[in-house]
Amino acid sequence: MANPHPPTTPTFAAGDDHDRMNPANPENLAFGAAGRTILGHPTGLFLLFFVEMWERFSYYGMRALLVLYLIRAVTGDEKGFNPGRGWTQADASTLYGWYTGLAYLFPIFGGIVADKLIGTHRSMLVGGILISIGHVILGVSGIGSLDQSHLGMAVFIAGLAVIVLGTGHFKPTVSVMVGQLYPPGDPRRDGAFTIFYMGINLGAFICAFICGTLGEKVGWHWGFGSAAVGMIVGLLMYMWGKPRFLQGIGEAPKAPAAATGTATMFLVGSLVLAAAFGGLYYAGVTSYFDQMMDYLTNKNPTVGLIVAGLMAGGILGWASLFVAKNEPQDRGPVISIFLFMIFNAFFWLAFEQAGSSINVFTEQNTNRMVGTFEVPATWFQSINAGCIFILAPLFAALWTRLGRVKLNPSQPMKIALGLIFLGVGYLFMVVAGKGAVGTAKASMWLIVATYFWHTVGELCLSPTGLSYVTKAAPVKFVSLLMGIWFVSSFIANLAGGLVAAQVERIEKGELKLPWDVGPGQTNFFAGFVIVPVGVGVLVAIFTPLLKKLMRNPND
Repeated sequence: MANPHPPTTPTFAAGDDHDRMNPANPENLAFGAAGRTILGHPTGLFLLFFVEMWERFSYYGMRALLVLYLIRAVTGDEKGFNPGRGWTQADASTLYGWYTGLAYLFPIFGGIVADKLIGTHRSMLVGGILISIGHVILGVSGIGSLDQSHLGMAVFIAGLAVIVLGTGHFKPTVSVMVGQLYPPGDPRRDGAFTIFYMGINLGAFICAFICGTLGEKVGWHWGFGSAAVGMIVGLLMYMWGKPRFLQGIGEAPKAPAAATGTATMFLVGSLVLAAAFGGLYYAGVTSYFDQMMDYLTNKNPTVGLIVAGLMAGGILGWASLFVAKNEPQDRGPVISIFLFMIFNAFFWLAFEQAGSSINVFTEQNTNRMVGTFEVPATWFQSINAGCIFILAPLFAALWTRLGRVKLNPSQPMKIALGLIFLGVGYLFMVVAGKGAVGTAKASMWLIVATYFWHTVGELCLSPTGLSYVTKAAPVKFVSLLMGIWFVSSFIANLAGGLVAAQVERIEKGELKLPWDVGPGQTNFFAGFVIVPVGVGVLVAIFTPLLKKLMRNPND
């Protein structure tokens, strides 16, 4: 789990749990530790625990269903049940990448709004209301003739946009408010974020069994709608408990009346913006962007590579100038932050195949029968959160024990281990790909093993998030570097969706890779063994050099 010491950063610095592993803690602005306690902690902590649990319930519940719903044939499954939208896996994965990526980009702006204008309390309310409305819209998009019409799809797209904008307001707030419950140096803070982090995982764990089961077994839009119920329950709990247990927490930096008016403006403005985006989709305007992306990635990838190279060169040039602007003693730590961002992006690009390519493989190419019961594909999305519940305390104890004997791996070595274990997980997908050819299907235990090792990698790599930025960044640039870290998460999620969009072309042999290790989707998953393990080995080899760049080599 991330090291939750309070950095001196604005609100938007918090929330990079990726989604469940790095709740950063900003400098306390108010303290709500007085009054009744539970397990020695303020009661407000447990209120925030349940609010975040229900928000993660809604996010991961919808995430588990999104690609499966989009690619299901308009005629339904083999029995004609539960029709979908008949999209290609490539188009569905691309939309998934944009959706999950923007969920990391918009919190930059939402955090600034909360920090400067409306406070975390009102930002949470705006975000929660928008998320609830967005899920309701997703449910409504499946009523009657909307279920199969272009208008219904435009309504669905507008609902996704509402959720993204709501997440932008909600995501940077809750972990901030947890930090505000404790004064600086309070020894209870680490324990508080452990409790809070368990709430995040609890929501991620239970969602598939409710949203996923309803979506797959009753109807897609019942699953989408049930996610709204979770967020609404969380909001009602918060509104009831805020005046009782969170007095003085999350208040606006300006007059309450003015902040309320501004918050209302953002709420209404977000709905209007999302409706406009849905209208653009209905009018076919967004298809031009799709055509451009298809041209760059499929029809003329050479041009796409040139464009990507120019962008990468521009970013590298800016980064070089930025490093040069720092004091000599700060340049090494800043370089280490940029390098860790790249490694972090590599990890999450591969890890986030969970909701796209691995999710589709689980549904279409895996034998999920246990006796006469077929395990819903969405249930496998809960394995990661369940493993974290079991393994996180063990890893925490392991790092502590290794630290006592001065053998705790450094930050770069933990990154290397995380990438290598991620690649180990994909070895099981390679085996699954070889076993799922023609009418044959892979064992579902290979999927379980994949998620297990991915969780091991996540628990190794998780300390390399925002907590490192807060310790290594120069004080005058810490906010900027926090924002850039969010942008790197946006790029990782978007790229993960774009990579997943290539799985069918690779499977059909239309896109040749430098390796050929087997039929079906074997080559696609083999890439996630070769690249992460290769990068992990390189990081391990260059760990001594990376440690010299760090402000504190023992971090």
